[in-house]
Amino acid sequence: MAEGRKKGQMSERNRWCAVLVAVLVVACEDPYQAGLQAFEDGDWATAIDRLERVAPFHLNYRDAQQLIRESQFAGGVEAIDKGQWELAVRYLRQIDERDPNHAAARDHVGAAFYEMARRAFAGGDSKEALRLSHIVHSTCSRFDEARDLARQARRRLDEEEALTAPG
Repeated sequence: MAEGRKKGQMSERNRWCAVLVAVLVVACEDPYQAGLQAFEDGDWATAIDRLERVAPFHLNYRDAQQLIRESQFAGGVEAIDKGQWELAVRYLRQIDERDPNHAAARDHVGAAFYEMARRAFAGGDSKEALRLSHIVHSTCSRFDEARDLARQARRRLDEEEALTAPG
C-alpha cells in the first residue's frame, strides 16, 4: 500500500516537474524566434502573442512589428473564411489602429460587419442589422450592399412599428 502511494506521489511530483520545466522553457525562449515559428506554422494568435513580447531594443524588433501586422491580417482573413466575423473584426481593427492606410484591412472589416448585419437581418433582428450595416464604411467594397440592407431593415422596422401602433 505504501509503495502504491509512493508511485502516486512520484507521478504527482513528475507532473509538477514537467509543468515547471515547460514554464522555464517558455520563459527562456527568444520571443522573436518563438513568434517566427508560430508565424511559419500559421498559428496567428501565438505568433502575435510571442512577437508582442519582443523588446524595442531587440535586433529584430521592426521585423517583429511587421510580422504582427501580417499575423493579424492573415488571422482576420482566415476568420472571415471560417465565418468567424467577430474574431475577424478584432484582428483586422488592430491593423487599422496601427496602420490607417491599410485599405485591405479596412475593406475586410467592412465586409465582416456587412456579413454580421446580413446574419442579424436573416435572424429577424432588424435593429441590429441596421446598426451593423451603418458601420460599413463608404470605402468598403460591400458598402452598396450594406446600404441596401439598411434600407430593408429600416422598412421592416417601420412595418413592425405600424403593426404595433395603437389605433
